[in-house]
Amino acid sequence: MQGWWAVSYGLLWLLVVMLCVIVVALARQIGTLHLRLGPRGALEIDSEGPSLGEAPPALEATTLDGHPVTIGGPGRAQLLLFVSTGCLVCEEVLPSLETVAHSQNLSPLVIADASSEDKEVRAHVAAKTRAPVTASSEAMRTYAVPGTPYVVVLDELGAVRAKATVNNMEQFEGLVHTAERRSAQAQKELEAS
Repeated sequence: MQGWWAVSYGLLWLLVVMLCVIVVALARQIGTLHLRLGPRGALEIDSEGPSLGEAPPALEATTLDGHPVTIGGPGRAQLLLFVSTGCLVCEEVLPSLETVAHSQNLSPLVIADASSEDKEVRAHVAAKTRAPVTASSEAMRTYAVPGTPYVVVLDELGAVRAKATVNNMEQFEGLVHTAERRSAQAQKELEAS
């Protein structure tokens, strides 16, 4: 009996080692698959943020360097990025704001959920981008921002064409292209009626 137990014990250890190798190989394959699929699109939820197609009221604010700025309203199309202090993802997406905005002829604006006197805003947000930065809790409430980083794309009339939580430049670009497509569709509908 002792020889039979030793053989079965040895076989069990061999099976455990083989299972460990298989699990590591499968984990590697899952990682490879995850890298191939790449980043997902921006998370656009209809019930969050301002309603698509509607124009929130224009808000007057002052940038951190003292210039007046209008959030929303008719005029040049805007790309609004809502951020908060201490948000690591916000710090990662801030540098791509200007690139994406200028590639689509949008006016970029960073809106921080803080008071204009908050030194953290100046240190963390304003240092990461050359886009105008304003601190406005009122804008966060008006646009019903569920969390940060949150992006709202407004057309020339101040109507919301796209809105979503973003995590990287690809999601920024995808959201801006979605807004562009919706604006073109709305223009076609207007011309047809």
